[in-house]
Amino acid sequence: MIARRGLLGALGVLASRRAGAATPRLVSLDLALTEALLTLRVTPLAVANLPLYRRLVGDPALPEGVIELGPQQEPNLELLQALRPDRILAADWQAAGLRRLSEIAPLSLLPVFAADGDALGQGARLLRALAALAGADPEPAIAAATAGLAAAARAVQGLDDRPVLLFRLMEDARGMAVFGSRGMPGGVLARLGLRNAWQGRQNAAGVASAGIEALATMPEARLIHFDRGAETARALSRLEASRFWQALPALRAGRIAAMPVIYPNGGLASAGRLARQIADRLPELARHG
Repeated sequence: MIARRGLLGALGVLASRRAGAATPRLVSLDLALTEALLTLRVTPLAVANLPLYRRLVGDPALPEGVIELGPQQEPNLELLQALRPDRILAADWQAAGLRRLSEIAPLSLLPVFAADGDALGQGARLLRALAALAGADPEPAIAAATAGLAAAARAVQGLDDRPVLLFRLMEDARGMAVFGSRGMPGGVLARLGLRNAWQGRQNAAGVASAGIEALATMPEARLIHFDRGAETARALSRLEASRFWQALPALRAGRIAAMPVIYPNGGLASAGRLARQIADRLPELARHG
């Protein structure tokens, strides 16, 4: 149960919103859906896990005044009822635990992962689906994302065919999450005309867990890992004493770089940001071979 003061504060925000509301009052329970709404310049009334969105996604930024609903799988029901949204938006993967929310407001369950492995295409489809619910025009956002990806592809055009591995180090420095072809990061590599060094198994989101020793099977790859702040710093600190890590061809040749974290399940906004980061860093890595 939420504190009375918190509920009254949320209702005060709601009253001010209603005074000038021109679009449906939408609630988002998934990070990718929140990102997509903001990409459409639609401000949600409330979102689940607001702090996590700001930490993992961040851009497009959530405006001040958006109400926090708590965890994605356990949103605050009392607050939801008090807010009386026009529609609740959730990802299809959340369906099992959230169907009861349809008693509060119409519930739309939307796919955020690409069944066909085309994550960027799914990002465009998601924008169009949300735009239809929000009364927005998705085409300018899709056109801008397409143009940004094309510009990034031109920036890396002409580099050699050396493959690229996108990954995230686990804090224990023994494992990593690698990004294959099915997810958004792999889709960005393909759109930029780059070969993905990971050819192993991956889940529906295009992610695989692997031991750090898997890097030995990709000696020619350029390695780009996502920097998650203190977690990554602790992993790299442990790897300083690792003979295996120090002997990696990519490290010895200067073909490894850290990059600001990107939400790997994000949509076209995250894809565009990742493409720009790759276009900025890859030519520098290429100078090392």
